[in-house]
Amino acid sequence: MKLTIREAAKAAGVSESLLYQWCHERRLRHYRLGAEGRRGKIMVEQADLDRFLEDCSVEPGAVDDEDLKYIR
Repeated sequence: MKLTIREAAKAAGVSESLLYQWCHERRLRHYRLGAEGRRGKIMVEQADLDRFLEDCSVEPGAVDDEDLKYIR
């Protein structure tokens, strides 16, 4: 099932602007409908969104001080 950016953002629990950024960076597979250089529509397959989110998951594990250096 193809989702609009609004629907995909809601399903992922993120903002629409973040979804647009992922598409712009070509991190998230999407369909761009409309003429080149004109305003069109972006659609995302539910399965592609689910796969992308799964790929973004981080496995739990031990944390050492090196992992926390950016917090200090």
